[in-house]
Amino acid sequence: MLELDWLSLLWQVINFLVLLFLLIRFVFRPLKKKMDERSQEIADSLANAQEREAEAARLRDEWEQRLEQADQEAEAVLQAAQDEANASSAALLAEARVHLDRVTTEMRQDLDRQRNEIIVRNYDSILDTIIDLSGNVVRSVTTRRTHDDLVTNFCASIYQMPQTDVQEYRTLMTGRVPTAFVVTPASLTAEQTQTLTDTLSSLIDRRIEVQVSLDPSLIAGIQVRLADKMIDNSIRQQLNSIRERVRDELETRVQADAQDGDQA
Repeated sequence: MLELDWLSLLWQVINFLVLLFLLIRFVFRPLKKKMDERSQEIADSLANAQEREAEAARLRDEWEQRLEQADQEAEAVLQAAQDEANASSAALLAEARVHLDRVTTEMRQDLDRQRNEIIVRNYDSILDTIIDLSGNVVRSVTTRRTHDDLVTNFCASIYQMPQTDVQEYRTLMTGRVPTAFVVTPASLTAEQTQTLTDTLSSLIDRRIEVQVSLDPSLIAGIQVRLADKMIDNSIRQQLNSIRERVRDELETRVQADAQDGDQA
């Protein structure tokens, strides 16, 4: 049979208990305490982490709300700026149109004034040129017969002159040498010269001498000067009359345009 040493066993049990006590007292308790503290730290850390996560979520939501609000405010600002820009653009465009219309009107009036000034400064030379060109055209189509007809018409017009005009010429030639100065663009025939002499002698009731000179610029017809009075039925005189009439009409029109421009 196996014999036990109770004393040794007891001693071992006591040693084990002492060791267990020491382990519990100095190892397990501090370790448990450390583990409890660690667990608490972990729990606290988790709680803090959850709080921070909740705070982060709250901040994120708040930030997103602020971002959304900022976007809305930015959109509102941009829209307001766009509306203001559109309004400003419309106002500027309207102002520019008014300014352009005013400038255009002023430019048109200024151009009209300049045109009128140019016309006023040059219409004499312009009309002279037109009359000269017209004279050249008329001269190119005028025949000798036209000239002869004008001479005949001149003599006929003398006999049809009112008595008051006849008396004026007779009074004018009183005390003067009875001479008529005749200008013609073409030589007069002997018959024309005789007819003209008889006609003018009848006009002043005295025998008259006719002195004839040539001036091709008259084109056709004749000029007759008695004392200080001129009787002229030449085509050149008719062109000059047209020139003066056109000049008067043109001057009247320019003055009317200038007055209209000033009123505008």
